Amino acid sequence: MRRLGIITSGGDAPGTNACIRAVARRCFAAGVTPVGVFDSWDGLLKGAVRDLTRADVAGIVQRAGTILRSARSRLFLQPGDAEVARQALARHDIDALCVIGGNGSQQAAARLHEAGFPVVGVAKTIDNDLAGSELTIGFLTAVEIATAALDNLRATAESHSRVMVLEVMGRDVGWIAVESGIAGGADLVLVPEFPFTLDEICTRLKTRHDAHGRTYSIVVVAEGAMDNARVLDSANAPKDHLGRVRLGGVGTILAREIEMRLGWESRCTTLGYLQRCAAPAAADRILATHLGDRAFDLLQRGQTGLLAGLKGTEVHPVPLADVAGKTKRVTPEYYRLAELFG
Repeated sequence: MRRLGIITSGGDAPGTNACIRAVARRCFAAGVTPVGVFDSWDGLLKGAVRDLTRADVAGIVQRAGTILRSARSRLFLQPGDAEVARQALARHDIDALCVIGGNGSQQAAARLHEAGFPVVGVAKTIDNDLAGSELTIGFLTAVEIATAALDNLRATAESHSRVMVLEVMGRDVGWIAVESGIAGGADLVLVPEFPFTLDEICTRLKTRHDAHGRTYSIVVVAEGAMDNARVLDSANAPKDHLGRVRLGGVGTILAREIEMRLGWESRCTTLGYLQRCAAPAAADRILATHLGDRAFDLLQRGQTGLLAGLKGTEVHPVPLADVAGKTKRVTPEYYRLAELFG
């Protein structure tokens, strides 16, 4: 391996730069040229590719975002796209590729591997929904941000006897909501994996106030927890370039319904991109370094078509075929913790 491409794809996640740095520094030590692919797969097709220098990766371990920039590309949606990507990589004399990303990114990596190109993935997404890794880069920082928000909202909720709703990211899974809810002592945690109705929510809140004498409540809701077809005009809702409904606003709807049904003052705070743009926590910097280091080892040994994922406290290779198209959802047992200790 002479030239190793590094690409970041999908949503940004705290710790991504630490992973880029780890892979690049392993390249420098081994006499391999690290090649940065900028602006994700679309950048590859447009030729936004250049060799990385030591200066490029110096002092970035603590930086949020990705120095390679990112995007959600339509590449790999059509048959033959993997061959298009393979040819583009060959034009830039790239021998192998490290794909740092989440579900969509690793599906693309799997297709590229099937097309015969050496590729290894690294588990990166704040949603922590990637099969094959117990933790993903960015998740722990996102949970810290959400937990801090819950801690702060509790003060104003108690002072004004309000219901405070915190909306966090989570289109299809509720890992951020569940873990921050447990850590922040939320009274209700609402996630996509476990359906609920507005009547059920109001009944639970009323029981909590009447039976236990509470004057305030804290609710954390994942942005995809409520059925968009039921609470949003999904036909007219704005969509991204991949045709997905842009989420956000469920917390506001929920707070409004609680206030209308129960007559209690309710407010919503939406964290949005604050979960993505924070400087990575130490745990994410360390995880990113471990995963990037192992990804380079796999590529150097010619072990490709794999994801560098975390199992327990160790990094293990997982076949991309076992990762692509699969989602790691919140389990009933894990959700029970949020329900029990709310």
